[in-house]
Formats: sequence, structure tokens, C-alpha cells
Amino acid sequence: MKLPKWAAALDVLAVVMATIALSVFLGGGFRLAVFGGRLSVTDWWRPALWSVLAIALRHAVVRAHPLPQRVLHAIVTWWKSPDTKAVLPIHLATRAGVLAIGFLAVILVGYPASTGGPPWRVYSNDFLDLPARWDTGWYLGIASEGYQWNRQLPADYPQNIAFFPAFPMAMRYASIVFGRQPLWTGVAISLVAFFIGLVYFLRLARDHLGNDDAAATAVTLLATYPFAVFYSAAYTEGLFFLTLIAAVYHFRHDHLWRASAWGLACGLTRPNGCFLSVALGLMAVSPVWEAWRRRPMPPLDGGWARVAVRLLSASAPGLGMLSYSAFIYRLTGNPLQWTSQNLAWGRVYRGLDTLVTDRIDFIADNGFYSYASTQTIDLFYLLAVLFMLGAAWPVYRRFGLAYAVLILVTVLPPIAVGGLLSMGRVTSVLFPAFLWMAAVVPARHRAAWVAVFACLQGFVAVMFFTWRPIF
Repeated sequence: MKLPKWAAALDVLAVVMATIALSVFLGGGFRLAVFGGRLSVTDWWRPALWSVLAIALRHAVVRAHPLPQRVLHAIVTWWKSPDTKAVLPIHLATRAGVLAIGFLAVILVGYPASTGGPPWRVYSNDFLDLPARWDTGWYLGIASEGYQWNRQLPADYPQNIAFFPAFPMAMRYASIVFGRQPLWTGVAISLVAFFIGLVYFLRLARDHLGNDDAAATAVTLLATYPFAVFYSAAYTEGLFFLTLIAAVYHFRHDHLWRASAWGLACGLTRPNGCFLSVALGLMAVSPVWEAWRRRPMPPLDGGWARVAVRLLSASAPGLGMLSYSAFIYRLTGNPLQWTSQNLAWGRVYRGLDTLVTDRIDFIADNGFYSYASTQTIDLFYLLAVLFMLGAAWPVYRRFGLAYAVLILVTVLPPIAVGGLLSMGRVTSVLFPAFLWMAAVVPARHRAAWVAVFACLQGFVAVMFFTWRPIF
């Protein structure tokens, strides 16, 4: 007997209410502003009562597949899944390893002498305070206080509207069940999102590479990539990677409603999430291109209407960006004010030629050793960019135009308006490059590549968690 949808919905309601009741019992009640209203839960017994009522109603009408049995079955199925067995060890080793290295770096290496300690703290305990780094402060501010806008401040003064809402809003509402601790809630969101994203990536890699070992190698390379450090932090990368890879996976499998939902979330997570629409659009029209190349042109599978529907689905990431812009218009009167705020972080148009000539001139005047020793982080960012740009052509040859364009539209615009600022984070989500590596690196060399990546990730973790300027 298949469980009716209304009964499944009551099961979900019962679990949610029970979770809220437990959180309120352990951590106290909460009050939240939700869509202009106010949600207040101050007594644990009220959500507990709702949970009991939902369970009683559901099991009084439908006794088959009781809730405890369903929960246990879901856990066992997840644990025994081949995807879980492949991804979970990689995920735990890399994410826990980054946090361990970060904590050891704090207590053994310490903070730069010039700073005299962390610029700001959430906890006095160094381990609990570990995720409180750099941009996390902005996400915490949005999660706690919402978006703030002061038109009296100069254009180059940083304001939090530069940060897109999906991640900080997830921190705000998920922290309800994490004892009102938004900092570590943000870490939990990153870790869970990255795990699910790796499962999607494993499946996508199997589709493209047709080999379980090569697919697992692609996952491992991405997880050990030097700038994958941010997947262990209260940063947007985990959620952004999940929404990006899930949208591509479902679009490729023609699950257009799911692809649209994930694409919309991608456009609400990071400013450059809207560029995913370009890659999905190319995937949507690829049947037209393939048919046009075969003369005479054969009928399209599903017709032109199907192409139009796929293009509509591909627009979802762009619509996510536009919906945030509509909110910013209500707040500031300028729908693109969030782009202007990036001036505060030095994101002004310089052109790609300036990026190249500045570094060539510096190396010509001072030598490569001076560049590497005095601008080490800049060198790391430069290597990441060169790696991704160098991968674009072989990615195109092996996997098609859409993936190559995804790399280019993700890398080139932020370089043009901000130089190498934060390019480690930007490149960390570009899964096509890791697909290509897994396809071309011989099996006997894979362990060496993973080891090099992991060592460099440890170095980046030391820099990030000790407040060196990697952000």
C-alpha cells in the first residue's frame, strides 16, 4: 500500500514539530519575523502537542507504514546506499580534517602579530569561535538583524545588501533547531549541503565518465582542492555548490521542475549564480545545434515547444537574481544597488589586460621569487585562475560547450571587476574541471594529485583560520 500524500505530509509535520519542541525545551523559546509577521514559540509543549496530534490523526486513518518504521527505513537505506558509501568517507575526512588543521593552526601558529588577535569574536573558546572568520560576520549580521540600508553612507562604505539571501536566511531559520546558534548552524548547513552536492556530483560524474573509480576520483579531487576549505566554513560555497550541481544534474536528466527550483536557489545564493542560466540555456538548445549540423535537419525530439520549456527552466537562476534585485529596489529604490556596494570591497572594472600587465611588470622589476614570497596569496589565486582557464578548452572538447562556458562566465566577470579577489572561492565550485582531471589523469597518478591538493588545502586552512587574508 502506497502512503497517501496527506499522510506523508502529517509525518513530516510531526517530525518538524517534535524537533522544534526539543529545541525549545533545551535552548528556550524564540521569536522571529516571517514575511512581515511574527512567529513566536515560547513553550515547548505546544509544538509537542501538535506533533502528537499529527501522529495520532495520521495513524488513526492510515496504520500502514508507521512513522518510526519509515524513519528507520530511511536511515538504513541512506546508510547502505552505494552513493553514501562512496561519498561519506571523502566528506568526513576532508571536512573534519580542515577544521582540525584550522584549530591546530590557531593554537600552534597563532594570529598575525600586527592584528593582536582576532578582529572580532563570537565565543571566547578558540574552537567554538573557529568559524567566526571574515565574511561570516556579514552572514551572521543578516541572519540576526536582517538587511540594513543607510543611504547617507558613502557609496564605498560596506553594507550587507551586497550579500545574497539564501545562505544567511537559511542560517536564521535553521538555527531555530540548533539552539539559536547561527554561527555553527551556518557550518552545519555548509557541511550538509556539500555532502548532498558531492552525491549529485558523483552521479553526474558516473554519467559522463562511465566508471565508478573515475567518478570517485572526481569527487575526491574536488573535495581536496586547495580552496575547498570554504566548504568547512560558515560560507556560501557549500550551498552554492549544491544548488549549482543539482540544477545541472536535473536539467541534464530533463527533471525540469527540480532543475528550476535548484536554479532559482542558485541565483539567490551568490551574485554569479545568475550565470548558470547561460550554461543551462546552451544545454537547452544543444539538440537544435546537433540537429542543424545533420543536413537535412531531422525533426526535434519533443519539438520546438520542448526547447522553449527547457529555456524557460534555464532562466530560473537569472530569475533568482532578479527577485533579490526586486527586494533591493523596495529597500533602496535602486534594483542594482547591491552591485554598487561591491565598490566597498574593491570590485571596480579594471579589465583583464590590467590584471596581466600588473603582475608581469612586478615580476619584471622584482623577480618571480619576490612575487611568490611577498604576494603568496595572490600567486595562489593566480594559479587557481590559470588552472580553470586552462581547463576550459579540454572541458569543451570532452564534455561540450555548456560546461566550458560555465567555467568562463564564472571566472572572467569577477576578474574583470575585482582582479584576483576571492578567486579561490569562485573556482572551488567549478566541477567540470575536476571531471576533466578525473578523465585524463592516469589511475596510477591519482593518489599523487589528491595528496598534493590535500597538502595545499591544509596550507590554505592555516591561512584562513589564523586570519591571514584569504577570504
